[in-house]
Amino acid sequence: MPAIAFSLLNIAVYLLILIPICIKARRSSLQRNATDHYLANRSLGFMVLFLTIYATTFSGNILGVSGQAYRTGFTWVMFAGLVAAITTSFHLVVPKLRPLSVKHHFITPGDWIRYRFGSDAHALRVLVATVLILSLGNFLFAQLKAAGEIIVVMTRETIPYELGVLGFAFVILTYDILGGLRAVAWTDMIQGLIMLAGFTCLGLWIIETSGGMAQLSTTIARQRPESIQIPGPTIMIQWFSLMFLGGLSVTIYPQTLQRIFAASSDKALYHSLAAMGVVALFTSTIFLFTGWVAIPLFNLDPGFQADQVLPRLLEHWAASNTWNRFSAMMVLLAILAAIMSTADSVLLSVVSMIRHDLLKNTKREGLRYDTTITIILMALISMLALYRDITLWRLMELKLELLIQCFPAVVIALHWRKVSSAPVMAGLVSGLTILAAMLVMGVKQIYGVNAGLIALVGNVMLMGCVHFILKQAPPENNNDPRLPK
Repeated sequence: MPAIAFSLLNIAVYLLILIPICIKARRSSLQRNATDHYLANRSLGFMVLFLTIYATTFSGNILGVSGQAYRTGFTWVMFAGLVAAITTSFHLVVPKLRPLSVKHHFITPGDWIRYRFGSDAHALRVLVATVLILSLGNFLFAQLKAAGEIIVVMTRETIPYELGVLGFAFVILTYDILGGLRAVAWTDMIQGLIMLAGFTCLGLWIIETSGGMAQLSTTIARQRPESIQIPGPTIMIQWFSLMFLGGLSVTIYPQTLQRIFAASSDKALYHSLAAMGVVALFTSTIFLFTGWVAIPLFNLDPGFQADQVLPRLLEHWAASNTWNRFSAMMVLLAILAAIMSTADSVLLSVVSMIRHDLLKNTKREGLRYDTTITIILMALISMLALYRDITLWRLMELKLELLIQCFPAVVIALHWRKVSSAPVMAGLVSGLTILAAMLVMGVKQIYGVNAGLIALVGNVMLMGCVHFILKQAPPENNNDPRLPK
């Protein structure tokens, strides 16, 4: 069978498998309301929860991770530290937020803002929701872009980038509308298993062909000696800056928070997060080595696109024999699964926040407007995703820089019981202003510290200053007895 026909057949089979799952999920819906549509009626058990968190966490950004490892060499080992920081940071959120979400029926992060600060914090709730929506809009854009790039490679441009983007947008839109989070989580479970199988195949191939760490290091040192140099102080600061940026930001991903809200029990949630930590480290290691193995194979020239490193490596691998061709296809399907599982979760979260945090005078029991919002939103972002000239890694950085500005409102307010909405609002506005100014001036970092973290420091400092200024006349919701001690 020709390679292109083989690729198209695998894509078609993969997509067809998802359709009956979506139909079953829709039939399993007991009620057509927000809790059922966006949280699967809070019924996700350990296995589904673990695989949906795993599939959602690893997305099209894995193309960017491999590309960065290829470009920078061994200094990109810090990505494993970033993954460890992310899995550890959930301990800042889950123990206190999970019980509150169950007791008070949270659906979106905005529900937490409303509960924590009361009805006088409507402006803060809207601003937080707007920032989260913009961050996730960036995220969805990146997933569609990655899907288009993968389809181009898999079909050797028989299916053009634009058609790949629009096709996957349609598929994701279909099962988001059909079954909500239940359909998303069930399809994520299949996609998570495909990811584990594909990435295991990739890991075995890397072990077989690299000749071990010593031989790989020698080969890289001969071809690109700068790739194995010990990083200087600035690079080290960049490492820790990115670890903090990623660790603090990912804990407030709306799609992750919704899975915390949707767990069937505390036990299922904690076991899922523990399993996720182990598997995430395995997956991140695979993609680091993917970039390093590619260094001796491909020339780094100005026209080389870093996001194409992994697809080109798989193409090289598939050319050797039939088994490797099948294994490479499994990896490509695993990447598509990662992209789709993240994109559908992001789309669901964005629509839930638009519907329930931004739009007024809407009833939660009805989903009449949600489908319309979903279609319009997906159409707009699909059009934007047709623009290819930005790297996936840069999109990820921009998303995290924006997302982290909501950390005080979601996490610090969870632990600092006396802070009121006014200081948090002032801090958030200042953080966004600092970040916008740095982006306009083209300043990505200062002495290795990421622009998003610099803006967060300004955010927290102003929040603290305003709090202590208002300390003599605290708002009524200060020292809120509803919060856990």
